[in-house]
Amino acid sequence: MIHRLFRFKCTPLIAKAMMILGVAFMALAGAPLQAAEPSPAVKALIAYEKSGAMPSKKYRIGYLTECVDNPYCLARLAGLKAAAAKYGFEFKIFDANFSPASQAKVVQDAVTEGFDGYLFGPAAAQPGCGLYNRLIKPTGKPVVSIDIAMCGDADYTAGTAATLHMQGPLHFNEALEHAFATCKGKCKAAAVGGFVGSDLFTYWENAIKKAAAKYPNVTVVVDEPANFDPRIALKKIQDALLAHPDITMVVSSWDDMSRGVEQAVVAAGKVPGKDVMIFSGGATKVGVAKVKAGTWAMSTAYLPYEESYYGALALLMALEGKPINAHIDEALLPKVLDSTGTIFITKANVDKYKPNY
Repeated sequence: MIHRLFRFKCTPLIAKAMMILGVAFMALAGAPLQAAEPSPAVKALIAYEKSGAMPSKKYRIGYLTECVDNPYCLARLAGLKAAAAKYGFEFKIFDANFSPASQAKVVQDAVTEGFDGYLFGPAAAQPGCGLYNRLIKPTGKPVVSIDIAMCGDADYTAGTAATLHMQGPLHFNEALEHAFATCKGKCKAAAVGGFVGSDLFTYWENAIKKAAAKYPNVTVVVDEPANFDPRIALKKIQDALLAHPDITMVVSSWDDMSRGVEQAVVAAGKVPGKDVMIFSGGATKVGVAKVKAGTWAMSTAYLPYEESYYGALALLMALEGKPINAHIDEALLPKVLDSTGTIFITKANVDKYKPNY
């Protein structure tokens, strides 16, 4: 399927986790940051971008996406449009609207229509793996997967030209451990996550369990889905604070939900950032502003714009006979390394981070 001109050996996950988490601790403490090093895969990607190389022809790309109509997915679409404008390729959207069943249909349509390559965001990991192996891979065209890892892989899915994601188990584990590590003495925590049954919710739940086991001084008294909706998060945390008025920490996997969390804290007569620490995910413009104001303790950066922009670039490299064939950890992209050096945006480094969505 892909000319394997070279293959990069991915950094071991444990070593990478220790490196990024160590950088994050220093950021929270206000200590000088030790710059993280990009992986060989990221170095190759950025070197290709900086070379100014342009595609030898106008390629047609099938964008097999799980969504296009929420803030995260709209930011990712913007990144793809920017790449298309810069590199002169065309793309067509095949939107699954978060449904694995719908994705099976639109992937079949895309393969039938035929494209030079595919940028694939699975609606769910295992069904996506099946679609990749059954429909996309047999086309012999290069594929870059984004958003979540497929086929039970922790990072890179073999056979793809590259795998990019930012919300995998490793990143959620780091974020939750980072939040729980800030607890001094004993703390009670509440958590809100996405949709029950989704891969992201499963990753989030497993990360909460791991962090709680590592930091037994933190007791998670409420753990609820909130469907990425601030209104649901408001209701869930209002109920949590009524049942457990001594909650001092709330962890949320998305900045929109965290807005509802903050409202619930205020409604309970407490001061967010003082009485209750809020740890969020996204580092959106709203989230970064909240961290800067001291209302939230942290927001973990997600990079949807860069995910599609560099995903498209990795696909073009494969189409030009220079595939990366490796995991591209978005935490090691210039957006992070050239600003804060860590995906954890806190009061100590918030002025260095400029969100683009």
